[in-house]
Amino acid sequence: MRVSLVVLGLLLFVSGSAYAQSSKIGFIDIQRVIRESKAGRAAKASFESEIQRKQQIIESKRAQLERLRNDFVQQGPAMNETTRLQKAEQIEKLDKELNRTRSDFRDDLQRKDAELMQKIFKDLETVLQSIGKSGGYTVILLQDALAYGDPSSDITQQVIQAYDAKN
Repeated sequence: MRVSLVVLGLLLFVSGSAYAQSSKIGFIDIQRVIRESKAGRAAKASFESEIQRKQQIIESKRAQLERLRNDFVQQGPAMNETTRLQKAEQIEKLDKELNRTRSDFRDDLQRKDAELMQKIFKDLETVLQSIGKSGGYTVILLQDALAYGDPSSDITQQVIQAYDAKN
């Protein structure tokens, strides 16, 4: 019984070793692909432009709110009760609007980021399949999922070049 377990273990080890020798595994650094590819850089530039545009809108509203608050503090004691209440309501309304705008912009930016990444991943899928088939790869993994990967198995640069050529 003991001998058969040892033989079984050796057979599994040998067959596993033979499989490992016949398989070809590559990995990519997806962040590097996004950072260095033409499409990734274009997506990042578009996203940053959108962020700046939205930040300008928020800053404009914040400055307007700050002016209203300062005016209220300076002129509040001289205002009659009705005017003071109207100004306080106006400040509160603008503050809520600013917070809502920030929240909406944050949600929009998260959605846009997800859409851009989804498009890049979809495009990369066909590039990776092509490289996988033409290069005889059994598996191509993301570097983030690896504890260790021999640098000779890193095909990131090849993927960037193929991705740039496709776009």
